[in-house]
Amino acid sequence: METIYLSFLIIFFLSIGSFSSVIIYRLNLIAFTNARVNLFFPRSYCPSCKKNISIIYLIPLVGFLLQKGKCIHCNSSISFLYPLHELIHLLAGVSIYLIFNINVFSIFIYALFSIFYILFICDLQKLYLPFYLNLSISIIGLLSAYYGNIFYIDNFYVDDISQFTLSLSGFITGYLILWLINTIYKSLKEVDGIGGGDFILLAGIGSLVGPFAIAPIIFFGSLSTIFLVLLTRFKLTKTLPLGSGLIIGLFIYLFLKFYELSLFGLVI
Repeated sequence: METIYLSFLIIFFLSIGSFSSVIIYRLNLIAFTNARVNLFFPRSYCPSCKKNISIIYLIPLVGFLLQKGKCIHCNSSISFLYPLHELIHLLAGVSIYLIFNINVFSIFIYALFSIFYILFICDLQKLYLPFYLNLSISIIGLLSAYYGNIFYIDNFYVDDISQFTLSLSGFITGYLILWLINTIYKSLKEVDGIGGGDFILLAGIGSLVGPFAIAPIIFFGSLSTIFLVLLTRFKLTKTLPLGSGLIIGLFIYLFLKFYELSLFGLVI
């Protein structure tokens, strides 16, 4: 029974990874082209020859292996990112299951992981943070703090302060910090230095972890952005994937907090 249960979870996580590939590809297509597509129509097709992909080749991992990494129709190479997205979602899903089992908290965490993952890839590829997906993080953070306290926010011994107040304070702090930095930069250079999508992203992160976590996340996020630029040989233009860096910064912060690892003599 346990084997059947785990097999179902593996299929589910791989399927979510496969769907995330569709979302990433189509959101970028919608934003930067005039293609008549949405997240569900038309059915999946080869970007090179435009022919529909048969159902059997849409099976996560299996379809890629059966086609040997090439389109069955035109022999064009299939990006390795498709199976990579599936494997990463599988690894994340199984890890969450092994640590937290199946409950409301683990479902909440996996849903947030999937949203952050899509935002991370979109920003890294196109410097694009889809507005509604980006905003959904803030909505989830504020609602979860108001109704369920699913994602506990440390109050650092500040008495008589609710989870919702901490979440709202984190939302406002996250947005205002980047907005203020950009406002100062714009007053000096007469151009934006930080994209508005990054304001919303950090506001959403703040709604999840509260105002006291913003500073270390910005620190880790800035370092991560530099690392991503060096690792991916990102073109050194005036625009860098800060959103992707902030997402990594959040995960580093949560990792340190979960395992109570110390940083600079302090416990996160």
